[in-house]
Amino acid sequence: MKKFTLIIATLMLIFSTNPIVETVENSVENKPALVEAVDNVENIVENSAEIKFRECAENDGYKMLVDDISGIIALENKITGYIWYSSPPDTQSDDTASDIIKQEILSSNVLRYGIPEKRTNNNFLRSNTGDCSFTVTDIDNGIRITYRYSAGFEFPVDYTLRTDCLEASLKISELKETNPVNTATEVTIMGSFGAGSDDEDGYFVVPDGSGALIRFNNNRTADTNAYSQMVYGSDITAVPATKSADTQQIYLPVYGIVKKNNAMLVVAEKGDSNAYITAKISGQSNSRYNLCRFTFILRNTDTFYMSGNSTDKFTVFEQGDIKSDDIVLKYFPITKENADYIDVAEKYREYLIQNGLTPAENSPAVYINLYGGAEKKKNIFGIPVTMKQSMTDYSKATEILSELRSKGADNIVISYNNWTDDGIENKIDTSAEPSGTLGGKSDFSKFVDLIRENNFLLYPTADNRDFVSGNGYNSLASTCIRVSGQYSRIVSYDRAYGIPDGFSKNKSLLSPEYFSEVFAETAENYRESGLDGISPATLTTSLYGDYSKDKISRFNAMEIVENTLQDMSGEFDNGILADGANAYVLPYVNHIINIPTESGRFDIFNEDVPFYQIVLHGIVPYTSTAVNSSPNPAESLLKSVAVGCLPCYDIIAEETSVLKDTEFDSYYYANADGWIDDIAENYSNLRPLYERIANCTITDYEVDGNIVKTTYSDGTVTTVNFDTKQIDYQ
Repeated sequence: MKKFTLIIATLMLIFSTNPIVETVENSVENKPALVEAVDNVENIVENSAEIKFRECAENDGYKMLVDDISGIIALENKITGYIWYSSPPDTQSDDTASDIIKQEILSSNVLRYGIPEKRTNNNFLRSNTGDCSFTVTDIDNGIRITYRYSAGFEFPVDYTLRTDCLEASLKISELKETNPVNTATEVTIMGSFGAGSDDEDGYFVVPDGSGALIRFNNNRTADTNAYSQMVYGSDITAVPATKSADTQQIYLPVYGIVKKNNAMLVVAEKGDSNAYITAKISGQSNSRYNLCRFTFILRNTDTFYMSGNSTDKFTVFEQGDIKSDDIVLKYFPITKENADYIDVAEKYREYLIQNGLTPAENSPAVYINLYGGAEKKKNIFGIPVTMKQSMTDYSKATEILSELRSKGADNIVISYNNWTDDGIENKIDTSAEPSGTLGGKSDFSKFVDLIRENNFLLYPTADNRDFVSGNGYNSLASTCIRVSGQYSRIVSYDRAYGIPDGFSKNKSLLSPEYFSEVFAETAENYRESGLDGISPATLTTSLYGDYSKDKISRFNAMEIVENTLQDMSGEFDNGILADGANAYVLPYVNHIINIPTESGRFDIFNEDVPFYQIVLHGIVPYTSTAVNSSPNPAESLLKSVAVGCLPCYDIIAEETSVLKDTEFDSYYYANADGWIDDIAENYSNLRPLYERIANCTITDYEVDGNIVKTTYSDGTVTTVNFDTKQIDYQ
């Protein structure tokens, strides 16, 4: 044994960065592997100087290459000769990177694990170090690399050449954990794929909000954090102690890489429910390289506070087997002269259509969000009493729509929030019973008659995510449980200090276990009431698990939402209106409102782009966030037109003073009297344009100072001048 140890020490001194030697070091107790390694010392020496690729798969367009020594994979375009690498081959020459950073960049995967007994989750294993040994095996159209980590983890990843992409896949059931002390929590696969060096021009496309570009080497390293955001938003079961910063959501499980005449679309086809995207520029990554990647959460963690003391806390791990979905990443090369983010968006649109998204026939409309009622505290004989308060009753809603129609707005899509007593009281709302506070069945019937006579579309809202006890659902049995074992509550935060507001009533978070039951009952009651459409509100954008005894992961919750929406979509003539839409709900919705026209404006971003809009324009009709919610409504409308969004407005009939101390107090801008004329005029002016482009895709988008030019697939070009506030087309 001493002889083998001496040999290892000698090899480590000579070739300390060679992954095969590190593998040998990691295999001291595996004598056969050591003997084989020592017998092949000459081969190790020969291959340590450079990476040597061999062809492992080929089709009409591409070759897939692998270096068996390092595990680095490459995808070669047979027409242009351009090669995409899973890790930069010249990483070892990076003088700015430490050895551990070089090892991470050269690693085809990185595994994070926790030690529950120590309450730590900051342990990382990299495949290109002595922590890991791996074997490369040829399979149909690719290779399988099986990674074995010294900390007690083993899993295979299949790298397969498809017709138009490279696929990396990991079946979670094949991930073995052999050391009970250690718990796998995250995995990153090919985290350095397509890395851009500090002497390359290019950028990453991230789908944050509308979309944003992170240009290589943008020097935004001082006091700037790397970008890291959860796909489909954070898991809201874990209630933060303070209000987090306002950001935009990632609705699409993709990112893009653009380099001169080559671009790459990266899609998380599976595992997206538990993925987050990170991006670092050179310098910020402690290396020469600009990096963007998906990381997949295998087990969630939570923070548990002892004795109510915010400083006395420890990490709690999700227990049991891994509940996450399998992981499938697809890398679609795009070869085109002057390729850009628009080509990346077009490729993703093509991908969505190939996977079941059917383009709809669109028509220009104005979207109106009505807000019915809310609870408000009032003094009755000096006693504070919580009562239902009308904000927009059915009669006034009818008047508003009639006035809009008389002034030329002849195509209106309406969502009606808090239109039932249960909705006003924040109970689980399935009844479809018109609220007596808003005028009762008679006034609601007149409201619906007006809508049908004018061929408007109505989507009453059933928002059943946040609730208070009642109607057979209570805050104990029906709510989500956090990883820490606590009940999950929806907390209202003080606007000034960002801490929980002790005067506001906290709500419970409905467990995904009840989604199918609740919305099946809601859909049935809506149909029996003669309603032709529904808006499930937050169901289309919120994704969270329930970590109680039965354990519903985010992946399970996503499946439940998909099945629920699929069932509902066929039950209404007018289908479903979504308030924002994550990618997995797109095949089931007919309209999408409140799509952001900007990103979260992270410091690392260089510019906003309408990535989401380019993907969906001409496929599913969508609106911007409410035009009148902006401090500058005129600019908001111009921005909506520039990215092809239909206009949307929040409307309340009552005066602003009535909103005080209600859940609608943020809609102070929405009084109908100040907006009817503007809505009708804007609709009349924009209708001819929207009729032309309703079913077209966006093919180009150019920004020149304060002038934005958008080109559509039928040749229509819109020019929006933010200085003169003019919109020109043809």
